[in-house]
Amino acid sequence: MLEPVGQGDTVNVEIEDGAVISDVAELLAKNNLIRDVFAFELLAKKENVANQIQSGYYAFNPAESAQQILDRLVSGDVADASVTIPEGRNISEFAQILEDQNICDADAFIEETKKVSVYQKEYPILSSIPLEQKDGVSRSLEGYLYPDTYRFSPNTEPSEVVKAMLDRFVEVYDKDYLARTKEMNKTVDEIVIMASIVELETKLVEDKANAASVFYNRIADGMPLQSDITVDYARGEKTAVLTTAETQYESPYNTYLHTGLPFGPICSFGETSLEAALYPANTNYLYFVADMETGKIHFNETYEEHLADVKTYMGN
Repeated sequence: MLEPVGQGDTVNVEIEDGAVISDVAELLAKNNLIRDVFAFELLAKKENVANQIQSGYYAFNPAESAQQILDRLVSGDVADASVTIPEGRNISEFAQILEDQNICDADAFIEETKKVSVYQKEYPILSSIPLEQKDGVSRSLEGYLYPDTYRFSPNTEPSEVVKAMLDRFVEVYDKDYLARTKEMNKTVDEIVIMASIVELETKLVEDKANAASVFYNRIADGMPLQSDITVDYARGEKTAVLTTAETQYESPYNTYLHTGLPFGPICSFGETSLEAALYPANTNYLYFVADMETGKIHFNETYEEHLADVKTYMGN
């Protein structure tokens, strides 16, 4: 009665905290993973492990014997979940993805990302993130949690998730990129902020370096960046086209009201956006508009040229 049930697809089951052996056996039988409830209970009691079952999410195969299943339950051999964090998402969106995959609680993850001073001690690359508030707004690890595919066990501590993402960021932002940052006389934080803007402002890789040049040129000329996506981030909602009133939303992230870079990054970015921030094109561009149908960006040096392209590609 302890032999495998047979062949079949992997079955995911959750063993709740405090579950007794009889409940566990019933759950396994219900999912056609063991042949006999009583025999499984007897096996656990005979081996004196009935009270050592570990809670968590497990992935069992019907080809496993009752002994194999019991051993995994006692050792806590829970199933890792693969979770992909896409480029261009912010921490709030990260948190929801993680919660949906049963990795960790969304609110707990968000709170963990606010512990900038704690992580600065372990990750020197974070040292240029300011700890002081600006207009009542505090910084988080926004922009520094690298988007990638990760494997986590269900109910992983938020700190472990954060560390995995920071470790990946450190791998990507390597010594060559650090040297280039120094060569540009900029901080890592300034580059991360710029890369995050480039990430959301561009759809096509070939437009990224030119887009970065526009923002750097505007900063050099003392012009506000006037990036709609920075206002979206400040407001916490995405808008296709901002109204005049929305561009006046008071926030240190609003690049209509404030010159220079916004107070912090607005999303996590891929390496192509990072490279654009570090190696912008050498242009005199100050304006751009995207073709609403193709996503292709058209760049201009003068406001008159820009207005003509706006009429052509946005219809107004």
